[in-house]
Amino acid sequence: AIITGASQGLGLEIAMQYVAAGASVIICARDEGMLSKAADVLKRSASNDQVISHIVADVAESEAVDALIEFAIDRMGRIDILVNNAGIYGPKGPTDSVDWAQWVQAINVNLLGSVLMCRAVIPHMKRQGYGKIVQLSGGGATNPLPKLSSYAVSKAGIVRFIETLAIEAAEYAIDANAIAPGALNTR
Repeated sequence: AIITGASQGLGLEIAMQYVAAGASVIICARDEGMLSKAADVLKRSASNDQVISHIVADVAESEAVDALIEFAIDRMGRIDILVNNAGIYGPKGPTDSVDWAQWVQAINVNLLGSVLMCRAVIPHMKRQGYGKIVQLSGGGATNPLPKLSSYAVSKAGIVRFIETLAIEAAEYAIDANAIAPGALNTR
């Protein structure tokens, strides 16, 4: 399994659950220090048969995504599961006054980063004839979120993308689903 945004919070908890279930995992995030600590936590609960590794990657950068996939294939030999957890809130405030670069960055990470990750793993999953893609969505996909417009737009967009991908990938035994975990008490 590859789990993005897994250096803390929900992503780390998801990774811990996959390790507890016996999976090998590759985790990624943008902060090397936090990512290394998270990998150490996972390794302590893993068996000798499990591969636990990490790589710094910004899912909004296509070169970083390519390097992540190559790293995962090199370490594990295959990719059965992708959990797209990486995400940011983006700027908070009225749409007409928030910082535009921050607004676009939320779209790049939450929407385009998830699409990039799917595009990168799908060819491997097609060759295997199997794959599971789990996409974290959020409240922005189901309700308007005033003063969090880029987050809401990105999450609504990613749900429609995953619905579309699920139909496209079904003939290859690749399941793609979006889940909204609800409000979380993280940092």
